[in-house]
Amino acid sequence: MTDPREPKLSTFSYSLLETEAIEWALKQANPWGVDTLPKTGLSQQERDFSDTIENLKDRFKAFHLERQNDCCCYCAQWLMGRPIEQDREHIIPKGKNRELTFTISNLAVACKTCNMSVKGTKTSHLRGFRHGGLREPNDVLSPKNYNIPHPNIDDWTLHLSHTFEKTDMTVTASHYSTKSKKGRFSYYFFKLYELEIFANTEEQRRIKSTQSLHPKLVDLRDKFGQ
Repeated sequence: MTDPREPKLSTFSYSLLETEAIEWALKQANPWGVDTLPKTGLSQQERDFSDTIENLKDRFKAFHLERQNDCCCYCAQWLMGRPIEQDREHIIPKGKNRELTFTISNLAVACKTCNMSVKGTKTSHLRGFRHGGLREPNDVLSPKNYNIPHPNIDDWTLHLSHTFEKTDMTVTASHYSTKSKKGRFSYYFFKLYELEIFANTEEQRRIKSTQSLHPKLVDLRDKFGQ
């Protein structure tokens, strides 16, 4: 697996207590939410595990924000100083593979728009998932398993670019360009076009008119030679 970001995933380690807390959490009905369980009714050890998971989730967020330069892993929008907008993201939804709930390589940080309003529990960004599993089920981190640039194994800039112009604190123009099939899929899957701002200039209108087609339209165009 290629890791394009710093610090490397391999530098993240779990303490013995975190490992034990994860084992306990995975046996619960909602592993990711064990830190919100009422303390009444829990043993002292379970309370310690719950607190450990809460702290671990904070470590996950801080680690991935550093790797992502404080930007959303999907749309690259700036997240610094916007803690309410920062969501811990499961690339393969935790409800689809609970064993990956606390796996660092399946985690990232996304903005609330990309994570909750757009992606949610959808699986169309995963190749082969609608047929019962990933295209390469024995290698979860294979790039062949994803229709989008995977936040931890793909270099986002090789698939998409984001340019913007700003006057004082106001963004006057914002544009995404796609560079690959994964980039085109992400552009439409995450509705990046809704984040674009085009200034009323000939240059901006030219850029907008040359935006890549939806992947399905590209396939149809190629099929019928249009």
